[in-house]
Amino acid sequence: MFNNHWLTGIYLGPDTILSHPNYVTRLRDEIGLNTVVISFTGEMSKDVLALSPFKGRVPTDDELAGLVLRHFDGRPVDPIEYDRARELCGPGAPLRGDDATFRKAVEQLKSEGLNVWMCAGAWTIRQLMFCPSRPDVQDWMEAACVHWASQYGVDALDITHFRYPMGSFPLGLWGCTCASCHTAASNLSYDMDEMVADLIHAREQLRKLDGKRLGEVARLGLGFFDVVHALDLRRGVLDWFRFRCDLVFRNLTRFRLAVHAAAPGTAFGTDTYPASMALMAGHDYLRWDQMSDYASPLVSHISAFVCNTFIEWARFLQEEVSNLTEEDALRLVYQFTGYDGMDLPENIDAYKAEEAATLGYRIPTADLVLRDLYKAKLFLPESVPCYPILHGEGWGRETIDGIVTETKEMGHNGVVWQGTGELMDYDFG
Repeated sequence: MFNNHWLTGIYLGPDTILSHPNYVTRLRDEIGLNTVVISFTGEMSKDVLALSPFKGRVPTDDELAGLVLRHFDGRPVDPIEYDRARELCGPGAPLRGDDATFRKAVEQLKSEGLNVWMCAGAWTIRQLMFCPSRPDVQDWMEAACVHWASQYGVDALDITHFRYPMGSFPLGLWGCTCASCHTAASNLSYDMDEMVADLIHAREQLRKLDGKRLGEVARLGLGFFDVVHALDLRRGVLDWFRFRCDLVFRNLTRFRLAVHAAAPGTAFGTDTYPASMALMAGHDYLRWDQMSDYASPLVSHISAFVCNTFIEWARFLQEEVSNLTEEDALRLVYQFTGYDGMDLPENIDAYKAEEAATLGYRIPTADLVLRDLYKAKLFLPESVPCYPILHGEGWGRETIDGIVTETKEMGHNGVVWQGTGELMDYDFG
């Protein structure tokens, strides 16, 4: 499905494509753009809409509460994002689409000789997630993927958010445990009650630790078996992460087969959570060739995905473990997630989380991004083409060029850009 040439892509919306046609032309001519990943803003067919778990109308709060991820204690996650859910006709698809405009943008890109991939949504918004164990959510997503692949003449689907909530939202790591997930766990040979009990036990063990002594160990170096020993980890903890990966795997293999049957030659894939934290989001790199036609490690979101995870988990540890300093909490998170040894900030304030646009100049961005890209090459099967997603602005041109050079050297197959402010001057006026 893919040529051996270096892929140079970019994410764009139909409005930008139609309002600034010269922008795309210049990207093609000046930076070698050959692929555009266009955001889906079209309409879903009546046959597909009939399968929506929203029942063809804007859902009520009670209906949404029955659809979304459930934490251990039964509460839905996350009501503050219900407004965003009401803007959808079903998970991942806009409520009020404009097919004519979307098709016109696709045709314009094709006329420029570009490959066109479609970016559409899935069952997760940001923190809120429609439970992927529910049969109605699965049936909808399969029908939606087939519609997207077969109706618009695109070369590939690049569906975003086929994953669990991001690691910077700790509550999302402990769901979903609804009735549908109990059934799915059993069908996949897992014991949901055992997993929940073992996770609760691990948290209870965490709360028993002395923060001062834990900090001393962290400064000396914390290993995998230290964590297993200190938290008295039981098999249900590992099973929990394996179950979530197996559920995502089962769904994506189903959708991929349906897309290939309905639109032969159209590639199917999803953006790929950064390797160091992939298991948090239910992404198993080792089996990526069986559920996706390519990988696209989403290493561009250094704030939302990575640094905010450091911050939130350091705060969580301080809440759970008495006498643990902020510096030691961060050190523990860096060690546990595999980002230690690169001179990351020693305190939360240094991140200036409210200034995400300039974060790339306050942390060792190249080291952070490249560490995940090396891991991606280690974990991914050799047969999977890999197109890392990088920022073309906000990191500095020298940093960007260094990342691209090393990305090529380690054997990746292209890059997909988010923003081009430091790659090419263009006045959107």
